Amino acid sequence: MTEENNNQDVEITLGEPRFNTMLLQLNHGIDAENASEYNFMGNTTQEVGENVWAVPAFLSDDYNLFFLYTAIDTEEWVVAFSKAKIGEGQFELGTPMTTGEGLNQLFEHDKDRAKMVMGFVNDMAKAGEGVWRMVE
Repeated sequence: MTEENNNQDVEITLGEPRFNTMLLQLNHGIDAENASEYNFMGNTTQEVGENVWAVPAFLSDDYNLFFLYTAIDTEEWVVAFSKAKIGEGQFELGTPMTTGEGLNQLFEHDKDRAKMVMGFVNDMAKAGEGVWRMVE
C-alpha cells in the first residue's frame, strides 16, 4: 500500500506500526440488500447494531476477529475490525479498531490469514468500493 506524502510515494506495509493508522473508507453504506457482498469465507455478514454489520475474519480457541462495516461520527462508512469474546451462549464485540490495526493484530496471530484478509480488503478498494486513508 502506498500513501502520497509531499508528492512522494511512501510504502506502508502490513505488520508495521504505521499501518495501524490506515482505514478503508467505503463509498456507500451496508444494508440488507448489499450485505451479502461482504460475506467472508462462507460466513454471513449480519447486522449487529444500528449501522453496524459484522462477519468473522478469524476464529480460533483463543482469538476471534470480526470485520465491522460501520458508519462513523462523520456518517462515512468504513471497514473496521473488532476482537470478540465468544462463549457458551455469549457473543460480545470489543472496541472497534482501524482497518490497519485490526489487520496488524491478526498478522501477529496468523500471518497467512492476515494476508488473505488484507487481499479481501484491497479487492474492495480495487473494485472502487472504497479508498484507503490515513487517520490521526
